[in-house]
Amino acid sequence: MSLPHDSADPMSKRAQLRRLVEDAVAEREADGIQLSAGLDTSILATIAARQGRQLTGVCVSVADGPGLDEPFASIMATRLGLDLHVIRPKLSDLIEEMPSLINILGTFDPMELRNSIAAYVALERAREIGIRTVLTGDGADELFAGYSYMFNMPPADLPKYIQHLNEVMYFSSRILAPCLPIAVELPYIGEEIRSFAVTLTAEDLVGERNGTRFGKKILREAFADVLPDEITWRVKTPIEFGSGSTALQKFAAEAIGDQEFDEERKSVSENDRVALRDKEQLLYYRMYRRIFPPPGEQPKDTKSCAQCCGPVPRLDMSFCRICGAYPI
Repeated sequence: MSLPHDSADPMSKRAQLRRLVEDAVAEREADGIQLSAGLDTSILATIAARQGRQLTGVCVSVADGPGLDEPFASIMATRLGLDLHVIRPKLSDLIEEMPSLINILGTFDPMELRNSIAAYVALERAREIGIRTVLTGDGADELFAGYSYMFNMPPADLPKYIQHLNEVMYFSSRILAPCLPIAVELPYIGEEIRSFAVTLTAEDLVGERNGTRFGKKILREAFADVLPDEITWRVKTPIEFGSGSTALQKFAAEAIGDQEFDEERKSVSENDRVALRDKEQLLYYRMYRRIFPPPGEQPKDTKSCAQCCGPVPRLDMSFCRICGAYPI
């Protein structure tokens, strides 16, 4: 059911958002959830439980990494009576999976791959244990100012930036799922929620609590009565830290020597016209080149990335999806 988006009453806006998210979950058939137990997935899991649905949760906690999500996922699983499967891959397991991930996504961007490998492993395990459709929390950070750089923007600029993200946001889970194969549902990027989000002001989205600045203010407040405080006010944790895949950076730094890196970076620059930033990117670029030609040899419709010469699909994009360069 659609609700009007024109009320200036903060309480009314929170009620509108809550109804929209509840409806989005109800409309999507799923039997699993990728449960990081940040705000976004905790809301989805809670709504599903309140609707009488029994989801199975999957959570990634890399054996050699920080794994910050697992304790929170355990809290939510206990609270909701949810069957939680914690996956504890070793770094060597992630490296073994990485070429398949690179083949699907067509990127050697370290940040994208550190984050997406967690989704890949989670979806893969979900399929193995018989889950057919997985809910993910994708989209909430983009639409409700969940990233720190967003809630530190000038207030007048934030709504316009969210409108831009609404047009260009991209989620690897939607690309990965058909390749496994498994289905994914992303309730936050439903059309009604997206339309509502772009009507919000910086005041709706950003606030402070106990001296800490938070994004997603309206989303936190809309569901505060059904979540534990440690979840409602959990500080945004990037996927790579929550899952522990950030440890791949250290792995690459130790696996590739300084001289080896300097020599190969120079060779790649001269032969492929790609500027490699660090050892981790070199590690992934080696895998990328076993599958793809240099980015500069790909067809271009709009503009090229200055760092890898690869195609950038939109003139208004400031980020390269192939190498991760920003700004471009």
